[in-house]
Amino acid sequence: MNGVDIVTRPGFWNIPVWAIIGIYVLGIAAAICCAIGIRKSYLLWRAGKPYAMDKETKRRWGFFVKEGLEQKRIIRKPLGSWLHFWIFWGFVFLFFGTCLAVLDWDIGKLMFGKQFLAGNVYYFYKFILDIAGVVCLIGLGMAFYRRFIKQGKQYEKSVRFLWILGSLTVIILTGYIVEALRLAAENPPYASWSPVGNFLAKVFYSGMTKEQLEAQHLYIWIFHGIISLMFVAAIPMTYFAHMYKSPTSIYWQRTKPRGLVEKIDNIEEQESFGISKFGQFNWHDRLNFDACVECGRCTAVCPVNRAGGPLDPREIILSLKKRMMEGYTKTEEVLVPDVVSKESLLACTTCGACVEQCPSRIEIVNTIQQMRRSLALEEGQFAEGVAKTLQNIQSVGNPWGLDPDARWAWLEGLDVPFAEPGVHYDILYWVGCSAAYDKRNQKIAKAMIKILKHSGLSFAVMQEEMCNAEFARRVGEEYLYQIQTQTNIDNLRQYNFSRLLAACPHCFNTLKNEYPEFERGQFNVISHLQFIAEQMDAGRLKAELSERERVAIHDACYYARYNGIVNAPRFDLNKVKGLETVDPKEWGTCTTCCGAGGGQFWTDTDAPERLNVIRLKAVVNDDTGCDKVATSCPFCLSMFDSAKSQEKSLSEISISDIAEIIAKNLK
Repeated sequence: MNGVDIVTRPGFWNIPVWAIIGIYVLGIAAAICCAIGIRKSYLLWRAGKPYAMDKETKRRWGFFVKEGLEQKRIIRKPLGSWLHFWIFWGFVFLFFGTCLAVLDWDIGKLMFGKQFLAGNVYYFYKFILDIAGVVCLIGLGMAFYRRFIKQGKQYEKSVRFLWILGSLTVIILTGYIVEALRLAAENPPYASWSPVGNFLAKVFYSGMTKEQLEAQHLYIWIFHGIISLMFVAAIPMTYFAHMYKSPTSIYWQRTKPRGLVEKIDNIEEQESFGISKFGQFNWHDRLNFDACVECGRCTAVCPVNRAGGPLDPREIILSLKKRMMEGYTKTEEVLVPDVVSKESLLACTTCGACVEQCPSRIEIVNTIQQMRRSLALEEGQFAEGVAKTLQNIQSVGNPWGLDPDARWAWLEGLDVPFAEPGVHYDILYWVGCSAAYDKRNQKIAKAMIKILKHSGLSFAVMQEEMCNAEFARRVGEEYLYQIQTQTNIDNLRQYNFSRLLAACPHCFNTLKNEYPEFERGQFNVISHLQFIAEQMDAGRLKAELSERERVAIHDACYYARYNGIVNAPRFDLNKVKGLETVDPKEWGTCTTCCGAGGGQFWTDTDAPERLNVIRLKAVVNDDTGCDKVATSCPFCLSMFDSAKSQEKSLSEISISDIAEIIAKNLK
């Protein structure tokens, strides 16, 4: 004790000088090994091509705190999330507890002759560390259950993960045993502040002599110290490297709009396109690959994988990570099909579910699209049916290959003006190809016209409108996309309007997030969901049902996940009197893709199950029990209509766009 009554933390109780010297030497060696390993990781990342990142330091630290420390993205799922949260924070407290112990003894005691872990501070310190250890053990137990007992193909059941979980468990348990042996030998009055250690001391060690307790304490202390320092030294060389790789990836995540496919500048002068060899990846890509924690969340939510398709996002990243670890000798070897299969790349719907769930913020979709660019522009390879659709856009400006003069046939009798130069419009309505040419989706366009007229705002459509070729960019045909983009921008710039309204999430995302990459491509773009919500909130639109109805909401990936538009569809429908809305199990940013994105709308899938059928079944049968579904994307609506014809049990389901529901019931 220091003084008369104040209890201080006992440093190196029962430990001889030789053991103390040995543990300090091993500690310094472990720290050096760990530092060397971290530096090797850094050099591995920096070996990639240069890539300029926006600094935005304040925002990045926000990412680090929210996603790295608070783990907001991880704790959204019950078991897998909380177990990691508990393990993480348990070890954080144990780590800082160890640091405080070093400061208390090596700095406070040896340098200044006074310890700060004393009295009530010491009691609280002991209690917190005991609880932190329990929290860690609970998390480790849950992790063992999830990986080795609970079914789930995304979980690797191997000796490697047994060692990972077992090593952490042994470190914590030996720490408790060391504490229990000391408490049993000393029997101090403050022992109850170490509830776990005190319990073990009374249950397992109460009948032993002091000499026996001291002897066992020394052996276990040495063992505990050695395995703990071995753990520190091995961090960069083992799975535990994610403790610094994942936070680094989180900090350096892209701050540009989600899913943005970066423009190829001076495309006609380029000699190569996209990525076909590992040496073409930049440092940020390499950091992403190295940050993979192998959790399988991406695979678990991938709609293609769920349907039995060839895409496994985790395996793509791990295959690229393996190639990176093989060194520089293979950086010039082709990736497809040696590392990644062409079938897996072409099957992606670009829905972004994998990126949304990834705890390390790995840009899996961007990686896939970069490799798709190489397949498309260097080898001319596309999924079945896509090449013909691209030719249609190139020749007549729409994916169906229909007469461009028929684009506005649906407007007959609606008294809708075409935009004229020199006239100002509150809204320029971008209709999109699907609503212009598809007979079913023309009802969405007509509903929007009715809503626009009720709003009292001046509006028009652009007669020169043609396909923005969004899906062409997603399948890798950047050249066609840029041609269409520049043409549309030039046409739009002829007119004077306050806002550009899009009723298709794919058009909206392209106009809002990707056109600004091009000269004069900045427009004030609003989605039809946001526009309707704005008008209803202002009292310009009022809707009421004659009979009460119940409808399930399906969120479109490019609205909810890519642009964070989650509340607007619910606000819109909840403003309709007599209408009750329900959400399926997977909704909002966790919505499941209908299967249309990434050019898949124009292809035929060989998957055992169809994505549109799987999703519609989940929305109406499995999750909500509704027979009515509200969508906000013309492609989702078409996919669900197709699902009704493919699955007899879905044939009576009613599918409507939110705009249709609002327009039909306007007062």
